Amino acid sequence: MDAAGDGEGGGPVTYAEIEQYFNSMGLEGPTAQQRIDFIFSTIISLLPQPLVPAPEAACDDSDDDSFSLTSSDSEASDVGADPLALHPAAIGDGTDHISRLPDALLSNIVSRLPTLEAARTVVLSTRWRGVWAATPLLVDDAHLGADGPSGIPVVRAVSRCVAAHPGPVRSVRVTRVSFYAQEYALQRLLADLADKGVQDLILFNRPWPLNMPLPEDILRCASLERLYLGVWQFPEINSAHLPLFNKLRDIGLFHCIVPDESVNALLAHCPKLEVLSIVFSYGSPSRLHIVSRSLRVAVDWNSTLDEVVVQDAPCLERLILQTLERRRPIKIVGAPRLEVLGFLDLNLHELQIGGTVIRAGMNVRARTTVPSLKILAVTVHFTRNQEAKMLPTLFKCFPHLEALHVLAVPSKSIDSDHDLEFWESLCSCECLESHLKTVLIHGCLVHSNEIGFLQYIIREGKVLKAVGVDPSPNNSVAIDLVLASFGENDAASSGVSSGESDGDSDGASSGVSSGDVFHARVDGRFLFQNAIDMTLDNPFCVDDVLAS
Repeated sequence: MDAAGDGEGGGPVTYAEIEQYFNSMGLEGPTAQQRIDFIFSTIISLLPQPLVPAPEAACDDSDDDSFSLTSSDSEASDVGADPLALHPAAIGDGTDHISRLPDALLSNIVSRLPTLEAARTVVLSTRWRGVWAATPLLVDDAHLGADGPSGIPVVRAVSRCVAAHPGPVRSVRVTRVSFYAQEYALQRLLADLADKGVQDLILFNRPWPLNMPLPEDILRCASLERLYLGVWQFPEINSAHLPLFNKLRDIGLFHCIVPDESVNALLAHCPKLEVLSIVFSYGSPSRLHIVSRSLRVAVDWNSTLDEVVVQDAPCLERLILQTLERRRPIKIVGAPRLEVLGFLDLNLHELQIGGTVIRAGMNVRARTTVPSLKILAVTVHFTRNQEAKMLPTLFKCFPHLEALHVLAVPSKSIDSDHDLEFWESLCSCECLESHLKTVLIHGCLVHSNEIGFLQYIIREGKVLKAVGVDPSPNNSVAIDLVLASFGENDAASSGVSSGESDGDSDGASSGVSSGDVFHARVDGRFLFQNAIDMTLDNPFCVDDVLAS
């Protein structure tokens, strides 16, 4: 069964069908429900942290029957009430200093409270009721516990909260509930969010059916600046829906079924869109074809896209790839500002530049180069001949490369017919002569051809400033090589074990120009949030010394 497709009869994929599919994978291993929970928890782990942390303990509303999420429904008054009970902080001098603060500051304070605690401020006084009404609403289903106030299901509690709040809506985060059989509450929620100017929306259906339709009201939320959707069937976009999100800067489609035409429309008709992420998407969209005048970051994260094409993207700076075991072409046609590319898997990705397939040892011409690229991350089996030989070719394709990350994939079998002689016979190039400053090796270099690559980089890297290697005992040969190349005195002054360096070696024994040698905390895995964080110069770095 195609996990992204329809169930039997064309209806939503049900738990029973998913369970049958997972159970068909074998008797041993995790249960179907465990697999489902793992997939969804993995997706949720990629999300940014909530704007307001969830309370440590679930709220108990059993003794608060008069409480409402709305100021209009609450008739609570401070007339005749014990002022100390309403204002515990006033015990000191009998004066309510907090209520004397300006409304704007009070509203800012209220906006930083969990949803229920913020709403409870309406019982303090008539003035606080006005503050709550004017405060941009922040709703997080993690603040509502297993059930909403007075036992209301969370789905309906979120919907009612948004509908009843008289002020604007700043942010809504829903990741803990299922909207199955709650279609009316879902439609009402999206319609109200569109009317109340929601700016930040994270809306996940936990976790099935996989193809539950997302109401078209999502396309009316013109005020959105960030939109993360999870486990939905995204609506088809046609001319009747245009113009689209005029303020949207960041969109993430997590495990969603999205027609190719809808992705193309988002890219073409969101004039401020800067970040697009396709995450754990299986089958739809089938391809990512980037034509956008504003996009700066494109992420293909563990999806099954047939191809990624950067057709016309004058502002694109990053193309981030985390690829499943599926071959696909990566085509770069129009990306004059592309600075970051990776992880480029030399086994799974067929790189094309300007319509030409890049092959190991080819004659690289100007039309097959990307002069703007500064940071490259590659995954390579050095024991596979064609993959290893691609690296010198990539140096010519990216002549101004400044930082290189190499994820060396271990292999027990060796089908490579080259050894140290291959790397010793190579000449230098513009990249190594004038630009490459940082090299990080993720994983261990054990075989002779792997060590030969490191020797080549050190020998020809005339402006090399930093070399990071994994401190694993299995990597001892590579570590010794790096230290020997920089010289013993320089190694001692450069803080090898800590990553802090002040060395000033002249690199007499190699092409290295200065002595920043360290045991980097390298890891081939990097956080999704790093990939889309434009404040990080290098999203692949895990050491501050290299991230600057």
